[in-house]
Amino acid sequence: VGSEEATFVASGQWMCEASLWVVWTHVGKAEATTTCQLLSIKGDALSQSLSEDMILKDIGREYCVQFHKRVTTACPPHSPWPTDLHVPFTDYCDLVVAMSKQVQVAIGREALGQLVVQRGARSIDKLADEVDVAKSIVVVTETGAIIRVVSLVALRCEDEEGRVLMQVGKWDGEAVQRAFQLPGAKQERDELLGDTLERILDTRLRFLRNKIQFMGIVREIEEKESKEYGVQTRYMRSICAARLRHDVSLSDRKCDWEQPEALVAEQVSTLRSMQAAGGQAQFDVSQRQLLKALCEVDVYAIGGAESGNLYAWLPPDTESSLGTPGGDKVLQHWISGLRLPSVPAERSEALDECMLGFETPPLLQQV
Repeated sequence: VGSEEATFVASGQWMCEASLWVVWTHVGKAEATTTCQLLSIKGDALSQSLSEDMILKDIGREYCVQFHKRVTTACPPHSPWPTDLHVPFTDYCDLVVAMSKQVQVAIGREALGQLVVQRGARSIDKLADEVDVAKSIVVVTETGAIIRVVSLVALRCEDEEGRVLMQVGKWDGEAVQRAFQLPGAKQERDELLGDTLERILDTRLRFLRNKIQFMGIVREIEEKESKEYGVQTRYMRSICAARLRHDVSLSDRKCDWEQPEALVAEQVSTLRSMQAAGGQAQFDVSQRQLLKALCEVDVYAIGGAESGNLYAWLPPDTESSLGTPGGDKVLQHWISGLRLPSVPAERSEALDECMLGFETPPLLQQV
């Protein structure tokens, strides 16, 4: 740090946990402001205790490996520096997401056993099946809560005009569907944040390779009950901010519109007809204005002949408008007028090979 910083340590908070898992050099000092008690844990004794149970030994080993990775790779701009009080991305849930399949299954089965006791006869068969193959991750938190955990990484990239790259749709065969979100992916087993970003750029956003500068990361955590599994789910989303450094040419992947003016004209005509009949039109004035603005936005199809995603550079006000319930209706109407580019299969493959053929240095410090 550039200057001294003071941080209040709350009751129950770890101090210097990193010293249990790595050779650690302290980067601060602790001073008591009130009478308090400290619990000291000796690393050798902890290791010996964990070794007495095979399952706990495996969990402890995986915990150590994943914690060590995050200590040795934590640095700006992808994370803050590690301190005596906090090492980025070492929350228990973060570490379990990265652990081996065998350990994830063991942790999940123990959590499900407690969940059955709490819920009684309520069925968890589907969740149990997914836990057995490590498709779903279920843990018991420090408070005793039993939750399903999902870790996501998204890229928020802005161009020089402040427009944000958004996924606005996807296609499978000939069907085009709306899908409004930041480009991203689920964090996989044994992946650091930087690994997931690399995979996103390698598989979905190759046209951004070597053309963006990373600015930092914002962490969002949301908990809500999953309707599909009937269990509380914690969504941990890391949003990586980036700026476009070089122009990106995607002219041959640009989508056409089936008479974009007709999309807006249709709504104007419908509105007048409904008003004359004393009814209510599908879109209000603000939604029609949004639709008109969208018809001037270029959309690019990235993928193969069978499937892929649709991306567009959107101004911040348009992005926020599309994120509302009313905006979702406009998005569906907008996407319905899309015509995918007719790129021959061999041309598409040649372009992909060109993108994959870039000889680039590692893009990210691994986090």
